[in-house]
Amino acid sequence: MPSTLVRDKSSEGAPQSSMGRGPVSEATSSAQPLRILRSFFRTLILVGLLSTAALDGLIRKRFFGMRVGPEGAVWVHRWCRRIVHVLGIGCTVEGSLPRVKPDECGLAVVSNHLSYLDILLYSAATPFIMVSKTEVRGWPLLGWITAQAGTIYVERADVAGGQKQTHAEVNAAMAVAFRSGLPVLFFPEGTTTDGNGILPFRRGLFNSVVYDSVPVRTAALRFTLTQSNPGASIGNDVCFVGDAEFAPHIFTCLGLRGIQANIRFGEQVPGEDRFALAANSREEVIRLYEELAQR
Repeated sequence: MPSTLVRDKSSEGAPQSSMGRGPVSEATSSAQPLRILRSFFRTLILVGLLSTAALDGLIRKRFFGMRVGPEGAVWVHRWCRRIVHVLGIGCTVEGSLPRVKPDECGLAVVSNHLSYLDILLYSAATPFIMVSKTEVRGWPLLGWITAQAGTIYVERADVAGGQKQTHAEVNAAMAVAFRSGLPVLFFPEGTTTDGNGILPFRRGLFNSVVYDSVPVRTAALRFTLTQSNPGASIGNDVCFVGDAEFAPHIFTCLGLRGIQANIRFGEQVPGEDRFALAANSREEVIRLYEELAQR
């Protein structure tokens, strides 16, 4: 049976938007002022929650000895649940939650990647050690908060394709995360998409999985809009893709009604090397993602 983090039952059965934008209509124009008001109100709430979380974290670190890593990840998990609830984002979770078994040397979980909301939602589902692009570390409030969970910040390849981090450096950071006792979540597509498909999986981080003989499980995340949002779409206003800028995008996203996220966790996937693991994981994520579309 699927578990529910947050569900807005009043919105069930309402129309769902398509992946693309429709023509602008009078309904769209009349809805804009209310949407902007919601955006402004929820932005203030989000900034307030993040500021409160950061203050809470500082107090816990200073006076109660909260440590970066698993303890911080549990703290982040609790705050993410609060934030998802207050922002009115519905989230259902299906499948068994990933847990590191006593006889395992760690656990990796791989998923498709759609938005900055992904980390918030997965962290609300269960405590994770996350793998993120290094730019996130410098984001106000969010950077500090994610760092408390022991997040691994990976530098992207430069324009010429050269690596800024060696495999040894990444393997060492991943090994520490695998020994934390919490599952390690990463997004092998290497970027976000508009939800119309799953990109080929990059094999880089699978090298760390093979190196430490860590089992891999899969997960898939899909967004829907359960209420009418004239002129808006999942692909443009919830998914964070292309040249979109973070601040204006999240402001628009927070103005939407009826954002529903559905997460489904899969089982362990086989693979003797990083090539097989990447290919098999992608096939399983595609299957899970398609199943979510049929819900």
